[in-house]
Amino acid sequence: MINRRNCIKSLAGLFGAAAAVSANATEKPNKQTKKDEYDVVILGAGTGGLVTAIEAYDLGLKPIVLEKMDYAAGNSLYASGGIAAWGTAQQKAEGHEESEQSFREDMMKVSEYRADPELVDTYVKNIGKDLTWLKEHIGVKFAKIKRKPWPLNYRMHNVDGQGLTGGGRLIRYLLAACEQRNIPVVFNTKAMQLITNDDFRVVGIKCVTDNGVKDFYAVKGVVIATGGFSANREMLNRYMGGPLSRLVLRGSPYTQGENIKLTEPLGVKLVHMDQFHCGPIVEETHANPNFVIDCGLGIDVDVRGKRFMDEIFTYTQKSMATAQRTPENLAYHIIDSNWPQATSAAKKFIGMKTKVLVADSIEELAKKMGADPKAFVSLVNEFNTALKGGKLKEMDPPCSLPEVKPLDKAPYYACPFQGGITATFGGPKINKFAQVVNTEDVPINGLYAVGNAAGGLFFGNYIGGTQLGGAIVFGRIAAQHMAGQK
Repeated sequence: MINRRNCIKSLAGLFGAAAAVSANATEKPNKQTKKDEYDVVILGAGTGGLVTAIEAYDLGLKPIVLEKMDYAAGNSLYASGGIAAWGTAQQKAEGHEESEQSFREDMMKVSEYRADPELVDTYVKNIGKDLTWLKEHIGVKFAKIKRKPWPLNYRMHNVDGQGLTGGGRLIRYLLAACEQRNIPVVFNTKAMQLITNDDFRVVGIKCVTDNGVKDFYAVKGVVIATGGFSANREMLNRYMGGPLSRLVLRGSPYTQGENIKLTEPLGVKLVHMDQFHCGPIVEETHANPNFVIDCGLGIDVDVRGKRFMDEIFTYTQKSMATAQRTPENLAYHIIDSNWPQATSAAKKFIGMKTKVLVADSIEELAKKMGADPKAFVSLVNEFNTALKGGKLKEMDPPCSLPEVKPLDKAPYYACPFQGGITATFGGPKINKFAQVVNTEDVPINGLYAVGNAAGGLFFGNYIGGTQLGGAIVFGRIAAQHMAGQK
């Protein structure tokens, strides 16, 4: 029997060979391989892929999901499980009102107005009903909405993790829904090459499995839902440069860029390839301190005890600044007991074996950090004096936090964090129907992309919860388009 490892080795040249395929080339069916035919072939058992499969089945199509690992190993497992939406029944029931226009404006604003307006409009118009679909058709349970800093506000609908990450729980819901519908989800099946016919329509995918090479044919379309390339250091270096290629990985180690490798030979338009989501992480323990550095109090310093950014930065901006402005890609968020959650936050991270420094004085904290105690005490005094005099914005760099408290109440805490990469935003450009387009913006028949495998929806930053939300919105739309309803 041919094992999967040997198959992958023997087919490793497929990606390179596929690059020579021209616009009128055809991949002939391999008569030596086994093949199956479905209406929809979906690559990747993440949120986008599973949602596509469920919607396709419910619309009368025959889908199959192919996953290269032996479990659903994508970024969703690492996600908090928040989905950003506006005008939902839950928001209204909890007393939070918002307009479509304000939500759309903030999506465009955080992307520096470089996100595709058509894709943003599609998200905004569909996310509310798609959240209802998750509740009513999949049975997803959500926690109470809490107020968060802009641009989250009261938009974040968090999947109740029930002991798991919200994203991990969401994947369990979706896998259970697939099982109820008898939708095949096949693991240990790695996509190697897209198959096209004489009309250059994508009609299938060549895969390597535990039992050898196998062709899966799709009557309606192939959906790329493999995620991006955040774990592929060579691709990060190629598109973003050396320093950013060494960001700490916050998500799945298996997001290796199949969205690019599989589609690029077909002449797809690749957009936003240097863009990604950066967030805080502690590499040794994988602890995520975003709620601490986003608490609206305290200061951020490098390992020498010097401020190097405005504390009003979002956790994404703070993580990027740490990666770009500190040689070690390491900083501390300094907080004291004026923050009511300081002690519980420290205990949480210490319980995760994360080294949080605790001291009864600023001088002692500096010594534990390895910083110059005299200089660090001077910095904290300067901060407290500027706060008292209303001159925080005159500091270098300025501190623009709106409701600051002094650092003067022991114990004091230094919470470490590094800049990490969660997901890439670049990929094959899609239109509002989730169809992948070529460099002339013409859809490639039979080829779709959803979630972080697709490009165009995000640039620079994003409203937290719109990554999962985007996978759901465009997953359903891809299925609807293949079913002839879009």
